Amino acid sequence: MGCYQKAVHQMTTRILVINNSDNILAMFRKILEVDGTEVFLQLFLNSDLRDVRRIQPDLIILDYYVGREGVGWEFLQLLKMEDSTAAVPVLVCTTAVKLVQEIAGYLATKRVSVLRKPFESADLVKAVQYAMQADVTNTVEPNEPGSDGSNGFSQS
Repeated sequence: MGCYQKAVHQMTTRILVINNSDNILAMFRKILEVDGTEVFLQLFLNSDLRDVRRIQPDLIILDYYVGREGVGWEFLQLLKMEDSTAAVPVLVCTTAVKLVQEIAGYLATKRVSVLRKPFESADLVKAVQYAMQADVTNTVEPNEPGSDGSNGFSQS
């Protein structure tokens, strides 16, 4: 059993978080850096496809903030156009809900899921698990957990 546990621990999940705030980046690391997960942090100003190719993340969490959405959309387009990074799933965290809802179906075809801000740490963890599944087909939004035993996310 000891050998099996050693093999399991070697399978590291690599998450790259790109945001405009050092404080938010530190919070993402605190929430996501658990057993078997390595978290890489980058400020938007320093984000570069070379770093994505070097890190080879299993997931990219990309922050879109109001007033500077163009920077995030441009970076997402570069990611998806580059053959070496196109298949990496992306979780977009945003308050630009209306814009995202208009193109949610298309984003899902590109392995892009969405988490509405503000969110709680449990919402983030669930959204990361969802985004890393092989078949991302819906937008993920936190909502009030229902009496039906739902997990608190709606899929649209």
